[in-house]
Amino acid sequence: MTASPLISVIIATYNRCEVLRETLARLRHQTLAPDRFEVIVVDDGSTDATADLVNTLRSECDYPLRYYVHENRGPGFTENVGLRAARHDLVLLIADDIWASPALLAEHVASHAQYPAANFGVLGGVTQSPALPATTLHRHWDPFQYDRFVDQTEVDSINFLACNVSVKREFILANGLFRERRGAAHEDIELGYRLRQNGLRLIYNQAAAAHHYHAETLAGICQRAYERGRNFDLLLDHIPAAFIFPLYKIATRGAGSVGLFRLLPRELIRAPLFNSIMVRYVWRPLLAAAEHHPYARLFASSFAYRGVAGYYLRAGLRELRADARRRS
Repeated sequence: MTASPLISVIIATYNRCEVLRETLARLRHQTLAPDRFEVIVVDDGSTDATADLVNTLRSECDYPLRYYVHENRGPGFTENVGLRAARHDLVLLIADDIWASPALLAEHVASHAQYPAANFGVLGGVTQSPALPATTLHRHWDPFQYDRFVDQTEVDSINFLACNVSVKREFILANGLFRERRGAAHEDIELGYRLRQNGLRLIYNQAAAAHHYHAETLAGICQRAYERGRNFDLLLDHIPAAFIFPLYKIATRGAGSVGLFRLLPRELIRAPLFNSIMVRYVWRPLLAAAEHHPYARLFASSFAYRGVAGYYLRAGLRELRADARRRS
């Protein structure tokens, strides 16, 4: 690698044209010179105006902007197109709803200069965007919870979260790309585990900061959590259950005796609060009402939203297992 490597920014996108517009605009205001990076937008078969937007912006951007499009194949396939197309020493994966701070790219490059070995990657910080609608849900919902990494220099490489993570291109090409399937869930965690097994070390740089702009609804949170449960086989087929169940805080025999013992106190609290009756008849009505009723708002908290999401993830996992039993 050169002393001051170039970086390729890879953005996988699907039907988020207007949010992508701002994502690309933020990259025009980087402290890193525009001749030090390129941006690759890979479109997973969008049916909105994404193609028109990117083709228009090509002539307006001061950085090189390339565009690839294919029929809908899922996020893993889409990320891999960008990784193979990248031309520079470093690759940065950001989501189409990640709005970069001005220092984002410079911080990633600086961290790699500090840790030049091929097996070092960099995880940047992500917080919820202050531009999100001022709803009760947005005041409490943080899907990433990067605050758990505060004051850490190095984090477990399982946290290879493709919303703001960079790695040496040759290392990821040599040691594993994303698994390609249409179900949009867990593909970065699964890849993180494989890269971890091949020696990836992940440095956390909070100054490589970005905001996450995804206007959310309670129904959307529940649906995505359910889909994550339905796609849990991507993890279980490739990662030991005794590793993955404790990571997702799921108390089951598959977590092993040590994992199950550690999770049991949490499960004893969760089970009576977030079972099917409580979620359907108490929590979902309360959290929906919290958007307009001050008394219901008293019950809105990060704990409540995550408890409901956790219930739907487990519901999807139960259906996945039931399907597997029927097939056998």
